[in-house]
Amino acid sequence: MKTFTLSLIVSRGLATAGFLGCVFVSSYTLTAAETVSPPSVSADNTEKNVRDNDDATLTPADQAQGSQHDVDVTRQIRKALMADKTLSMNAQNIKIVTLGGKTTLRGPVKNVHERERILTMAGKVVGLKNVDNKLETTGP
Repeated sequence: MKTFTLSLIVSRGLATAGFLGCVFVSSYTLTAAETVSPPSVSADNTEKNVRDNDDATLTPADQAQGSQHDVDVTRQIRKALMADKTLSMNAQNIKIVTLGGKTTLRGPVKNVHERERILTMAGKVVGLKNVDNKLETTGP
């Protein structure tokens, strides 16, 4: 009986650590064949990201071409967005790219109010004349 109990404990530990291809959930064992598939609904901006394949569109990877000052500006804007808990998750996760002192903001936001809040925050950091607004509202 002790061997069986020890064997069960070891097996459960290995399974929990992911070594046996199954996961124990309460008293039910979820095998690898029963894993949860990813959602079929795409994120709000998935289709929009197709345009990133075009070299004319700035992407966050282009930030590497900028100076340390550009990186700091982007960091300050992102920090301000993340600190504003009234913004939606999409608004907090917009693309911010700063090159040569000019900041491009792109992505979906919930409404005009969010767009204006983001533009104001970015304008305080880099100046409104240096903000290229490519934000898109998904609602009124």
